Amino acid sequence: MTEPRILFAGTPDIAVPLLRKLSSSFNVVGVLTSCDRSVGRSSKLVPTPVKAAASELGIPVLQFESLRTPARQAVKELGADTLVTFAFGKIFGPMFLDLFSNGRFNVHPSALPLFRGPSPIQFSIFSGLQEATISLQDIGLRMDEGDIWGRHVIPLTGKENTQSLTTLVSEEAASFVPDLLRRIVSGEVSSKPQEGEASYCTMITRETGVLDFHRTARELHCQIRACYPWPKAWAKVNGTDIAITGVWGGFEDIESSDDCSDKEPGTVVAYRKDRGIGVACADKVLWLTGLQLPAKKELDYKAFINGNQWILKSRFE
Repeated sequence: MTEPRILFAGTPDIAVPLLRKLSSSFNVVGVLTSCDRSVGRSSKLVPTPVKAAASELGIPVLQFESLRTPARQAVKELGADTLVTFAFGKIFGPMFLDLFSNGRFNVHPSALPLFRGPSPIQFSIFSGLQEATISLQDIGLRMDEGDIWGRHVIPLTGKENTQSLTTLVSEEAASFVPDLLRRIVSGEVSSKPQEGEASYCTMITRETGVLDFHRTARELHCQIRACYPWPKAWAKVNGTDIAITGVWGGFEDIESSDDCSDKEPGTVVAYRKDRGIGVACADKVLWLTGLQLPAKKELDYKAFINGNQWILKSRFE
């Protein structure tokens, strides 16, 4: 592989540290990112985090609604021969991919072929994995099926949520990918086909957050962490939707939690100042540390109880 002229494709915050690191180590000739969008009620267009970083770094930015002829022509004019993508958000067609004779690489936060698709970080937490993985793969014509160049493993404690793990993956990818890419350029490593049975993750929706306290404490612990900061896990109490924004402890703490198999699932069974609000699940007590009423701010369990003592005599449905 010759010294690459990289087009970096990415959109959200998670991709920014990698762009910065690549730009300091390689010739990044351009950045491809999603078009500016209005945020909230304002009609003002806001650039993507990747565009903002690219502008700061003085790297040309390309933005197209589709990757058809105008986009391909713009890439040709940049002279890019290598594509590196991280959370870009669009599918690359064969004519676009053919522009990159020197390599086409995608950063995917799972141990492919595990969790192909759009939400591997959330599914890693949902599944209660004890390690997260970043894979660098070839980009093929089918979703996340390309050969693997390398993997980086991150141990998990069971205290991570999607917000914190996304930040960690972002930081770790910025260290792992440029070093691996340098080894690929020098011919030190080669790619290998994905091995094992493929699994797929889906888009996260509000319904992903619906809690069923007839499930185990470990399953709900993982679900709550996976759904933060969006869509937030939630359940009804007296007909009102209450978001659960935090839980106590990690993997080891869940296993040692109090047994409550004789209690009605969803019932608030305890309150401890050092743990939170204890709710009965199918097997053990789950300790809630953050709650939010509709149209109100998130509160930690102590602040929530100060204004909502009724929660201690309630049941989550």
